[in-house]
Amino acid sequence: MGEPNAEMAVMWNGPSAERWLALDANHDRALAPWGDAVLAAAAPGTGERVLDVGCGTGAMTRSLARRVAGGTAQGVDISAPLVARARAKAQAEGVGNVSFTVADAQVHDFPPASVDVAVSRFGVMFFADPVAAFANIGRALAPGGRLAFACWQDEAANDWLRIPAEVLAEHVGHTEPVPGAPGAVSLADPERVRAMLGAAGFAGVAVADAPAPMWLGADAAEAYERVATSGMTRTALEGKDPAAVSAALDALRAAIAGLVRGEGVSVPARAWLVTARRA
Repeated sequence: MGEPNAEMAVMWNGPSAERWLALDANHDRALAPWGDAVLAAAAPGTGERVLDVGCGTGAMTRSLARRVAGGTAQGVDISAPLVARARAKAQAEGVGNVSFTVADAQVHDFPPASVDVAVSRFGVMFFADPVAAFANIGRALAPGGRLAFACWQDEAANDWLRIPAEVLAEHVGHTEPVPGAPGAVSLADPERVRAMLGAAGFAGVAVADAPAPMWLGADAAEAYERVATSGMTRTALEGKDPAAVSAALDALRAAIAGLVRGEGVSVPARAWLVTARRA
């Protein structure tokens, strides 16, 4: 049997990582409202030990480290290129109480009860077996330890997903995501999230609506680059007729140009803010 998240490991140690790094600052700005919400919900305190799951290039891990003076912040991600960038940023900013590990949080051998708080900013929707993954994260938490993460609501609630999907579908068709399969909206059903975390050994699960504008770029060109190179767009266009792909991308560029308002491009977006504690 292979590794449970082997496909994600290949994806995030190859072209997906390269594309993410090329727009690193864009992603951090776009996701900042939900990162801030996760930090507020987790409420890390002085001296606490915090784990950031799916840390990417470490923006939230570094924020955590600053909030837990005398404590530690550890970022874990399956992507070696993103972790390398995270380490470089922490060193450049002089954040000393932070560390980063290349690992799959679903199976990584975390020391039991080694952290007080576990958090994630959109890093937990990609596990092959989310119950097993959250149970493993739970074992890393001390008894009563806190969990807080953000995950996306469904496509209809997120214009950054809905608009490109509708535009592309006119030219290449629309493929519905497999319910529950790893992906951006795999945790969009709050009842599934509650059941999943309960099965993984968590109690006091709360799922709150978290709306905010999704910032896509400083201008139409930057916003188009982000959307056109996203995993959703690449998946929608993969294997399709080249002429249809060209027409779809032209239509996408025009649609994004129509979203420019004042300074930059922002669209409505909604996530779930999930909190729980280790039972």
